[in-house]
Amino acid sequence: MALAARTFALAKVFVRHGPRGVVQYVRLSMAPRVIPAIFANGLTTDPGITAVRRWHLIHSKPIVIALTGEARPGLAQWITDMRRALHCHFLLSPAAALHVEGVDPAFYTVCDFLQGEKASFVDLREWLFQHWRSCDVLILDADQPFVDSTVAIRLQHAAYAYESPASEIGFVTAGLNVDGVEYAGWEWDRASAAWSAPQPHPADYGQGVIARYVLAANVHGFYSTTLALERVPMTLREVEGLSFSDQLNRMVAMGWRQNVRTLAYPSVSLVSSAPVVPRSTSFDRKWLTDRHVTDFEGRRRIIFVLPATSISGGIKTVFEQADGLLSRGFAVEIWSLQGAPAWMSSNVGVKTYRTYFDLIAALRNEEAIKVATWWESAQAVWLASVNTGIPAFYIQEFETWFYPNDKIGQAAVASSYRKEFASLTIADFQKAELAELGVEARTVHSGYDSSNFKVLDTITRRDDTLMAVGRSFFQKNFAMTERAWRSLGNSRPRFLLYGFEPDLVADDLVAYEERPSNERVNELYNEATCFVQTSFHEGFSLPIIEAMAAGCPVITTDSHGNRDFCRDGENCIMVEQNDVEGLASAISLVMGDQDLQQRLRSAGLQTAKLHTWTVILDQLQDFYEQVA
Repeated sequence: MALAARTFALAKVFVRHGPRGVVQYVRLSMAPRVIPAIFANGLTTDPGITAVRRWHLIHSKPIVIALTGEARPGLAQWITDMRRALHCHFLLSPAAALHVEGVDPAFYTVCDFLQGEKASFVDLREWLFQHWRSCDVLILDADQPFVDSTVAIRLQHAAYAYESPASEIGFVTAGLNVDGVEYAGWEWDRASAAWSAPQPHPADYGQGVIARYVLAANVHGFYSTTLALERVPMTLREVEGLSFSDQLNRMVAMGWRQNVRTLAYPSVSLVSSAPVVPRSTSFDRKWLTDRHVTDFEGRRRIIFVLPATSISGGIKTVFEQADGLLSRGFAVEIWSLQGAPAWMSSNVGVKTYRTYFDLIAALRNEEAIKVATWWESAQAVWLASVNTGIPAFYIQEFETWFYPNDKIGQAAVASSYRKEFASLTIADFQKAELAELGVEARTVHSGYDSSNFKVLDTITRRDDTLMAVGRSFFQKNFAMTERAWRSLGNSRPRFLLYGFEPDLVADDLVAYEERPSNERVNELYNEATCFVQTSFHEGFSLPIIEAMAAGCPVITTDSHGNRDFCRDGENCIMVEQNDVEGLASAISLVMGDQDLQQRLRSAGLQTAKLHTWTVILDQLQDFYEQVA
């Protein structure tokens, strides 16, 4: 099959480009290739120019290149060079046509609708339908530096090959580099109901090079497929009084309403003097902010989108939040790529989809507040909320922490955070991280089930038991806990662990409870002398709150998310990261001092009272009602 495919490709290249094309195709096939990163949500990184050129030899489409503005000397040579590399025709404004001496008139057409106040995207579209209907179009600003043919090739490749499986991309916009700042499309700032220009932010994870979908585009470097122009209706009446740039963005908006997407592709970066930020119009505000999110009974609808339903504290929190909001009169659903969890019960049903693409196709018809719960689900929620419902983001962790040595992973994560979301996070640490990306979020802490996690009078607390979550995941830094415990030698206490890795520690003093219920975990908290958690990083650290609610003294590290409620020497003992000796001393101190245990226990119980679901749901209800 592979040989047949290669033979077919070579035959197609020969028909299109002759022997020279075949030689070029073979050379490109033998050249080193870039392996792009492909994420479950469809996000893909740049495949490299070699793969793009190979694709173009087989799949290239004819292009009309429309030049707005007046151009400059050198235009004639540029047109000649572009014609050598591309199957293209040029549309020029009368001012630009003054610079094409010596160019065959068959290669270009002079059009009034590309110049000054007369510039009309509608007229351009109609001209294409009349004369070059089978061609795509690339719009360039002739006042800016000339671009080479790879710009057109890359943008065409993005339009036809970026998205999988079936592409809905109709428009692609290049990135603009203005004084070193990259502009790749525009964001709609939900808070101010206006278009937002990207600005340099303190946190740069390389997100500027990640392609993402946008609701408004730049004129310079705007690419449209002919199919998109045919699918998207637009009349002169709809764009009356709008500038060429605003007309183009009205076309983008109308495209989204027909499920024709616009992709910002910053792998193509064009030097520009000044981008034009779109004007906020009544059309934009009606399209992007006038939303209904109630069912026929008048209940606010909320749909949480989960990537999975496997064992996880974050997933448990989403289900408990959903149950709580359901009990308060919201119409709540959970949609996921996995079925209902077997490890916990919930009153909220789970709709299961095979892929994010299937989920998006169903979700975009729902009138609801649609809540992303993980960075990969953010793009799905955003795409499904362009025309219907309101996109929200429940952020339990800024997920760059999951990719400590993966720059592409961190860039992909950072690119998923957008001003179009109504963002909610569980700790002020994440709120500050997001602010460095230019994203505003409200903080509402995680809640715990006070009917499960509480002091039990029926269990006698032991004086010889250290308890921890037994997980090998690097962020938990369990190795620090184990080393400190082992360093106590013959005086080390009984070690009580729970989780789903029963072979994590081999020792006669270790008792491991595998996949215990919430009720059983609470019994363990009530039995243990103290609980220890030494994570490098936590979005919040709910097990600490649960331990406090059960009256179990806590020893912990500063893991960022727990800063909002952990107070060293008051409701917990804090030790430095990777200070094994300090942790061992803290364990010995707490295990041997009943007065200290009682002080930590009393303060911990007071802290826990502030995080019951009853308290937290009041704040969540207020957030979702404000969003609606």
